[in-house]
Amino acid sequence: MNEACADSARPVVSIGWISAVPLDAEHQRLLEEVSTAVHARLERQFPAYAWQRRRIERCVYPDVGPIDPLVLLELGAEEKLLRHLDYAVVYVPNELTARNRIFVMGVPSSALETAVFSSARLRGEPDVVERLTGLTLHLLGHLFGLDHAYGGVMQATEEIERLAAADFSPAAVAEVEARLRTVADRRVEEEGRTPRRLRFVWDTLCSDPLGILTDMVDYAPWRMPVHLGRYTAATAVTVVFLFLSAEAWELGAHLSAAWLGVGAAVVVLLAALSIYVGQNFHQMGRITGLREQLVRTRIVLFGSLLVGIASLWLSLFVISLVVMSAFPEVVFAGWSGLDPESLSLSRYAAFMATLGVVAGAFGGNLEDEAEIKAVFLFDEES
Repeated sequence: MNEACADSARPVVSIGWISAVPLDAEHQRLLEEVSTAVHARLERQFPAYAWQRRRIERCVYPDVGPIDPLVLLELGAEEKLLRHLDYAVVYVPNELTARNRIFVMGVPSSALETAVFSSARLRGEPDVVERLTGLTLHLLGHLFGLDHAYGGVMQATEEIERLAAADFSPAAVAEVEARLRTVADRRVEEEGRTPRRLRFVWDTLCSDPLGILTDMVDYAPWRMPVHLGRYTAATAVTVVFLFLSAEAWELGAHLSAAWLGVGAAVVVLLAALSIYVGQNFHQMGRITGLREQLVRTRIVLFGSLLVGIASLWLSLFVISLVVMSAFPEVVFAGWSGLDPESLSLSRYAAFMATLGVVAGAFGGNLEDEAEIKAVFLFDEES
């Protein structure tokens, strides 16, 4: 069903409710009741906005067997962009494939402004609508930029028994209202002009720079190496060999600080671009034309990659300095061909960190595409 806004004076926030599998009458009713309850609570807590509800059927998957939430998020993001929605929620009665937990009932992605939830674990429960309403409000809270620290409906969803519909806390309401003011504004493509691609990207960046930065920080991109084994292994092996190579010491110790600085910046940028293109992040949202939501998502994803790789470079630099400080300088001086007094350990640490990032970029592209996308697109597994 589609609901028109009764009050056109209020800014509109639209949410698409998407069924990705064929639903029987019971699950159709369940989705209708949950979406109605969610919108009623949003209308009550955020009365300054007109909450538009759109029902969408995209039955591209069977209603049996587990489904990877990543493909559902991409499906929801595509529908959101095609239909000019602000947010999308994808529902399936199937089990969702878990990556870091034993089972998962919902996955939010603030980068895609899309969430996925499943009723499989609550089948036959008498209070299934109440619990799924609470779960969906929790997922939407993440899309609104909230984390668990706000309490209320944003409490961590560690146990099924604790799922319940609840209000957003007063602090969360204030945070969400600040986000919604930007969401409900006219988008860049609705301004009545057709700027070129670079100008469009710049206008999108300027439309909400703080929100984009917040989304990047929320992903904690500096933790990226922890979740990507091949990426980290390629980096670690490279650094170990550099420690033991006299030729590398001689080259690194004789490079000027200026060249090392420029080289490090270029390598971090190219490494981020390599993973971004190599893992097909640029193909997300396969629609024609320029859309603010799509450009914003790509800015957040590339920015998160850039920050993650820059953090890796800094970590390698610090670790290298600490390790080298534990050994006699005369050993490193012999390898580099310099006197101990003129040997710059920080210069060689920068050289090692830069080459480590290069190896990490190759290792990152050896990662399974679905796994690396999940690291960047999943806010959490609820």
